Amino acid sequence: MLHEKNKKGLLLALAAAVLWITSCGSSPHSASSGSFRGESALRGAPGVIEVASVNLSRTQVSGGDSPSMTVSLTAPAPEGGLTVQLKSSDIATASVPATILIPAGARTATTAIATYAVSNSTTVSIAAISGQTMVASALSIVPATSAPLSVSVLPSVTTIADGQSNSVKLTTKVATGFRHSVQLSASNVPSGVSVKFNPSVIAAPGAGTSKVSIAVGSAVATGTYALHLKAIEGTTTTSATLTLKIAVNPDARFQGCWYSTNGHRYQGVLVSVEHPGSYPLDAELYYGTTCDPNAQADEIGFGTDVNFGDFDWIFYFDAFADESNMSTRWHVGPDTSACFAYTSATPTCP
Repeated sequence: MLHEKNKKGLLLALAAAVLWITSCGSSPHSASSGSFRGESALRGAPGVIEVASVNLSRTQVSGGDSPSMTVSLTAPAPEGGLTVQLKSSDIATASVPATILIPAGARTATTAIATYAVSNSTTVSIAAISGQTMVASALSIVPATSAPLSVSVLPSVTTIADGQSNSVKLTTKVATGFRHSVQLSASNVPSGVSVKFNPSVIAAPGAGTSKVSIAVGSAVATGTYALHLKAIEGTTTTSATLTLKIAVNPDARFQGCWYSTNGHRYQGVLVSVEHPGSYPLDAELYYGTTCDPNAQADEIGFGTDVNFGDFDWIFYFDAFADESNMSTRWHVGPDTSACFAYTSATPTCP
C-alpha cells in the first residue's frame, strides 16, 4: 500500500488490495495478489468522484486470451460521462485502451484486455486512474500449453541508470522425464548493456537457479527494453522476458517504518526523491528479516509508473497486518533501498 504526503499537507494513499490464496511451501502465511490502490485524502469531498475498484473477469489467463476488466466509480458519472485513464505495466504482455468512458449516470464500464503469448508466467499490473485516484489489479499470464522446460525471472522488471548495474534471479523448472543440462543465454540485448549468468549452465536434470547480472554502459539511451533470457537444451528453447528500464536517477531516499492505520500496522517505507519525475515502482515483501529471494511473500508495482513530485511518499503492504519477522526491499526507478526488517525496534512512519 502507498501513502503520499506533500509539503502542503496533501495526502495521497496507495493501498494494496488483498487476494488471499494458499501460499506455496511450508509457510503458514497467505500471499497477496500484488494489486494496489492510490487515493487522495480529499476523498469524499462534495462532487469528487473516484475510481472505487478494478475487477478482472479472470486473474490468471493463458497468453492470447482476452479477459475483461470492469472499472467502478464511487458515485454515478456526471453529465457527459467520466473518462478514466487505463494503464498496463507491461504493454508487450498485456495491453488496454488508453481510456474508458463511463456513461453519465453509470457507475461501471467494461473493456477487454489483450494478452500475448508468453513462454513463462508473467504478472502485469492493470491500473485505472482518475484525478488523484489510482486503482490497480494484478493479472497473471501463463503459457498456453505446458512445456518440458520452463524459465522465469524475478523480479520481471528492473530499472538501472547509465553506468550502474543490478541483478535478478532466473529459475528453471522441468517436467517429469526431462533430464538434461540447460544452457542459459540472453538475446535482444541493446548495445552498451551486458548480461552475465552465474552459473551459465544448469546441471541435469535441468531445474535450478542462476544469478543474472545486468550492467548498463555510460551512454545507453533511456527507455524500456525487452530482454529475452533463454534456457536451451538441444532443440528445446524457452525464454522469459526481463523488462529493462533505463532511467534518470531520481536520487531516492528510503526509510523503513511501520505504517499505522485503523488499529493495525503495516510494513512500509518513507520515500523522497531529489529529482521529481515519473519513475517505475516495484517492491518485494519477504518472510524473515534478510530479504531472502527464496522466501518472497508478495510483490507490488511490477514497474508501474508513479509520479513523484515535491512531496514524500509512504508505501506499505496491507496483506500482512501486524506481522513482524518480515522484510522488504523497495525500488523507485533505478534506486533500490536497503533491506528493511520489521521488528519492535522499527520506527513508526511519520
